Amino acid sequence: MRAVRAVRAVRAASRAAVTRVPALTSTSDRAVAIDLAATAAIGVAVCAVADALVVMSALVPLVVALRFALWWRLPAGGRGRPRVELALFAICTVVGAANDWNTVVGHGVYRYEVPADLPALSTIPTWMLLYWGLILRLVLTLARWRRLGPRTPPRGGAVRLLGLLALVLVTRQLIYRHATDPWLSWLPFAAALAVYLAAFRPARAELRLMALAAVVGPLVEVAFIQLGGLHRYPLGWLAGVPVWIALWWVLAVAIWSELAAHLVARLPRAGSL
Repeated sequence: MRAVRAVRAVRAASRAAVTRVPALTSTSDRAVAIDLAATAAIGVAVCAVADALVVMSALVPLVVALRFALWWRLPAGGRGRPRVELALFAICTVVGAANDWNTVVGHGVYRYEVPADLPALSTIPTWMLLYWGLILRLVLTLARWRRLGPRTPPRGGAVRLLGLLALVLVTRQLIYRHATDPWLSWLPFAAALAVYLAAFRPARAELRLMALAAVVGPLVEVAFIQLGGLHRYPLGWLAGVPVWIALWWVLAVAIWSELAAHLVARLPRAGSL
């Protein structure tokens, strides 16, 4: 009898734990709307007042704070715990900012045309580095959006992850060296994208996300360049946008969403992406 009571107690505790800790679910329309609105609000400001350093430096943290306030008002099953969400946003910010800083400051692939608050350390304004956190977080939100298709658990093991990282590493190293070459600037990205499609076989939802990135990414770049004067690329054949950037948006969104899915799966009580 004691054993039976012990088993029942364990089952009851398990049910309670499931109740307290929401399972990982697909992203709701409301969550997508929050991240999309926050990212778009700053995007509109970039187009209008990107050269107003004081305005942008105050606006971006304010929008980020408002985003978190709205995010934590989502139902418990549609968000992670506050500490987990803060950690995830911090990771998104570090990854986006580090990549941009290394590309611009470290290797001079392109340049920002707006004032920087710490010019001795970076030609990129700090508000832009923080904005990368919102952009990459939006990618993860869209990657789990139920309207793009049913969610799938992280696929593959170490070999698949190493392959994805290799695609990123190779293409980044090549663009550092050939950003001004009319052919070598974009051919490696086209080849990497072909390898990804053939070897990694993205699911239907992932293909839809990639198609979205192929359209929205370059259009936003065009708006930021032509309206906001935010940055400038060599070989900007597509209204100021080089071919390699158009390809990189598709590849980067696909790989980042998959790598981050593995990361989130290992976060305790992550809830929804």
